[in-house]
Amino acid sequence: MIMVMAKAKKSLNIDSLYVTRITRTLFFFCGLLALSIVVFDSGNLITREAVIDRWLLTSGLFVATSLAWFVAGVRKSGSPRVTIGLLAIVLLITAGYMTYWERGMASTSTIFYVLPLLVVATLKNRHALMAMAALSAGTYALSCVLYFNTFFNEGYRIQLWGSILLYSGTIFVSAWLIMIVAGLRKDSL
Repeated sequence: MIMVMAKAKKSLNIDSLYVTRITRTLFFFCGLLALSIVVFDSGNLITREAVIDRWLLTSGLFVATSLAWFVAGVRKSGSPRVTIGLLAIVLLITAGYMTYWERGMASTSTIFYVLPLLVVATLKNRHALMAMAALSAGTYALSCVLYFNTFFNEGYRIQLWGSILLYSGTIFVSAWLIMIVAGLRKDSL
């Protein structure tokens, strides 16, 4: 009985430690996003509206990361697994908006879809990882299709479907490679 309670307490501390480490990394990512906005704005590569949109998105990510960091530090704060899942969703939203704002299928932000996969991988649950891969692929496809139909004639329809196929497949391959690296042959929890 005491061993079970000690193991549960240790598991909670490890999960909280994961959240703390993830949030530290995401604070660094928020700084990189902010720096990129400053660089792109100073070179007049993005419009004023785009600057405002990107600052709002970066601020939202910073606030969500700060809340998760705070919750991880509070004792009996609930499930750190829920916090990790919510952080992954916020990263997925960030990736979707960045893809749309950077011209859909021509976006250079497709690498951002790996971030929610890596965050969810800390849960050590292959089903959660594959679900996040499906959500990532769906968000990428939605962002591309929305941009393509809003700004028609900026690409070819075959290019749209080919890009969605290639990048969605790459998202799933990334998730499978993460499973191999993390040793997730079967669910541990």
